[in-house]
Amino acid sequence: MFAMATLSSQAQDLVYKTCPKISEIKTLQTLVDGDNMGLPVIDVKQNQSVVISFDYLSDEQPWLSYSLVHCDAEWRFDGLNEAEYVEGFFPVRITDVEPSFNTTIPYYHHKLNIPNEDISLKASGNYAVLIHPEDDLDRVVAVATFSVSEQQVFVSGHVDVNTDIDFRQTHQQLSLSLSWNQNVLPFVNPATDLLLTVRQNRRDETRRCLSSPTIINAGNATYEHKRDLIFEAGNNYRRFEFTDVRYAVLGVSSVVYEPPYYKALLYTDQPRAQESYLYDKDQKGRYVIHALNTDDENIEAEYFKACFMLKAPSSLDGCAIFLQGDFTYGEYTDDFRLEYDAQDDAYYKEVLLKQGAYNYQYVVGNSPSAIEGNYYETPNEYDIYVYYRPSGARYDRLLGSFLLKNE
Repeated sequence: MFAMATLSSQAQDLVYKTCPKISEIKTLQTLVDGDNMGLPVIDVKQNQSVVISFDYLSDEQPWLSYSLVHCDAEWRFDGLNEAEYVEGFFPVRITDVEPSFNTTIPYYHHKLNIPNEDISLKASGNYAVLIHPEDDLDRVVAVATFSVSEQQVFVSGHVDVNTDIDFRQTHQQLSLSLSWNQNVLPFVNPATDLLLTVRQNRRDETRRCLSSPTIINAGNATYEHKRDLIFEAGNNYRRFEFTDVRYAVLGVSSVVYEPPYYKALLYTDQPRAQESYLYDKDQKGRYVIHALNTDDENIEAEYFKACFMLKAPSSLDGCAIFLQGDFTYGEYTDDFRLEYDAQDDAYYKEVLLKQGAYNYQYVVGNSPSAIEGNYYETPNEYDIYVYYRPSGARYDRLLGSFLLKNE
């Protein structure tokens, strides 16, 4: 069994999120039953499966294993002993591994399902999957997160563009209602026992935590006219596709091959903050791996360099500009920071990605508003998680989750 003493000393202050920890790991995804548009949440009866997949860029197969950590509502290790939340023993070797086939960049595609014949889950709440080299269990090379829900709370709500701070301008405001069966949950005190977390388009920097309902009735709690439920409206994500190495398609001006990489030169982007709103059907920052003329795109899709270029306004001179989308994992690091190119008088960045369709936007100071603008008409998604921790409990139970859309 994995050494809990070692794990506790390393993990107690970390906030876990899905993210590679080394440059060799790419295209890390956590999906439930292959649903690209859903939340990474399974029910406590484990009628569903979490599928975690990633590529390891190497011409030699790495030997990797994984362990699980139970987390609180803020995604920190909560101190539970393994026996309290899982049946099985760690570490578990990742055995579903395939080498890439006929690609310019060699890689090994890894996949694991949870639960499986080695591991089953005993508690609801948040989980972090820690991926390690088999010969160095103290080293974490990737983290993948998901949740287990008891589905004991029904969440409903709507998105208003007439908010408490403006009227059809730059914000959106949520009103939420929770209901539950008092025969199943007879002692819930919403004022002290429940915690709601809300995010816009899965961006961790937008996460809000609410612990005090506006209205409490028997088996019901309402959250409305809350300042923490007002969000910048944002704008549609920008999109591009690189699905065929021979042709430039959506958002790509040209394709060149500079061994060993294909390069997709994207059309030069312009700031949209001062433009009129224009609707576009995006995927709220997600990406989908897809490669034409392949039998198995998991192992035949090419890695390429996406070349982003932005004509930024002079008012942003000196400010750090980052790419944001699910492919950045919420990381505002040099890997996704644009650099100024004096020759083109624009900001530029190359990012190594796998063939597919991608959403992205430009962020300054953890917010896209300076470049992308805020438009009340923007369709957004809001994920809501309802945690339950009565007095004396040792962990945060997840009673329910809900994906609210204003489309």
